[in-house]
Amino acid sequence: MNTRRLLKVTTAAAAAAAALALGSPAAVASPAAAQAGPPAATATPASPATPASPAPPASPASPASPASAAATSVYIWATNVNVRYDGADADCVHYPSRGSCVKIVATVSRTRAEGMCQHPGEEIVDSGYRNRWWTLLRLPDGTIGWVNNIYIQGGEKIAGVPDCGW
Repeated sequence: MNTRRLLKVTTAAAAAAAALALGSPAAVASPAAAQAGPPAATATPASPATPASPAPPASPASPASPASAAATSVYIWATNVNVRYDGADADCVHYPSRGSCVKIVATVSRTRAEGMCQHPGEEIVDSGYRNRWWTLLRLPDGTIGWVNNIYIQGGEKIAGVPDCGW
């Protein structure tokens, strides 16, 4: 990894950490240019780590901030997925889980979002699959929150989404 790439990833993680420190997702969010792809067919998980679904067309990245410049577009393949965030609970920032991130800031279905960073947290078991990795997302409307990687296309850890720096 070259120095410029490392600096860019570090800057993105620092920006994400600073955004989380501010508290409310509304306080740190700005609308992103990313648009949701067309609805996909119902996904059927192919393996314990990788839910399979048709790949929707990629959406353009938004260079609105350092965090979004390094953010990776991810596809939430499932329906009625809770996006969780509680800036008042430090455990939500450092260990994403249903218990520490009790506030559901959005519910999404088959859509794209910006993956800001990913971090291990509570292991989620759903439909016979399990995953302890969570991705901090910025939704197209600017809302920020955590989603377990079980519901994001790409496997246990999502390629291109950096680890959170905390």
